[in-house]
Amino acid sequence: MDNIVENIEEVVLAVENQDEVVALFEDLFGFEFKDSWDMPMYDMRVKSARVGNTQFQVVGSTSPAPDAFIRKFIKDRGEGLHHIAFNVRDLDETVARLKEKGVRLIPEAPVGVAGRRFIFVHPKSVHGVLIELLGQ
Repeated sequence: MDNIVENIEEVVLAVENQDEVVALFEDLFGFEFKDSWDMPMYDMRVKSARVGNTQFQVVGSTSPAPDAFIRKFIKDRGEGLHHIAFNVRDLDETVARLKEKGVRLIPEAPVGVAGRRFIFVHPKSVHGVLIELLGQ
């Protein structure tokens, strides 16, 4: 079978103090977090640095609410790896293939934002790692 993954697009950390973590990675590894954006639907801010062709992202909550998306994640799992994102050759074909294999997807169908489509593979389907699949 051919590899359906084109590349690793993102490695994403969820943290309590985003500015502190960004400063640490800049100091230790020379990363340059040139891009930043908010995702209001998730009460989340993203800060991104490029490492080769991969985005290294640090995400933090923009809401003080304990049930906010990132705060809840950190409460349940602790700070650290949030997810890994793969660019796939054909998102619809990949989703169909995974569904045939009984893989749990979140949501049920790909979602579109800013010209990109994505879907997540539930961590219980892949040994505890949240995987995002990106495609057109």
